[in-house]
Amino acid sequence: MKRIIALATLMVVAVIVLTGCSPLEVISANEFTSRMEARGYIVEDVTDVFGGNIIETMHIVETEAFFVEFIVFETEPNARVAFNNVQRGFEDGRGSASSHSSSSAANFNRFRQTTEGRFEIVTRVENTLLVAQTSSDNRSDVEAIFDLLGY
Repeated sequence: MKRIIALATLMVVAVIVLTGCSPLEVISANEFTSRMEARGYIVEDVTDVFGGNIIETMHIVETEAFFVEFIVFETEPNARVAFNNVQRGFEDGRGSASSHSSSSAANFNRFRQTTEGRFEIVTRVENTLLVAQTSSDNRSDVEAIFDLLGY
């Protein structure tokens, strides 16, 4: 009986781990804009301001409650470097009371943290990056956006 329980527990853990680490589907800047505008958000294309040699497009949504940016890089390695830089920036600003988590799989990385009343999250899927910052009170709104986008 103990062996069956142990085996069942191992199988549940394996399913959770494998499901949580499956590849995510990358979306385009047009898809980001379409999904966000369908929810009533105003999307601003700031590519001309922040674009350059490594950034193809950059779109932002800024409300009183949160800030979200979606960036498409020319290459996946550029997106990986940007992800690492954003994560490091979040970690450098971490307060004494904080919680954080990270995950990685074949085509994505995710880092999220709550610290001193702030919630920050960054997800890289292939050559794209989705970054958001808000207060801890608005965390569920930002997480809903990431779910809507599949990030």
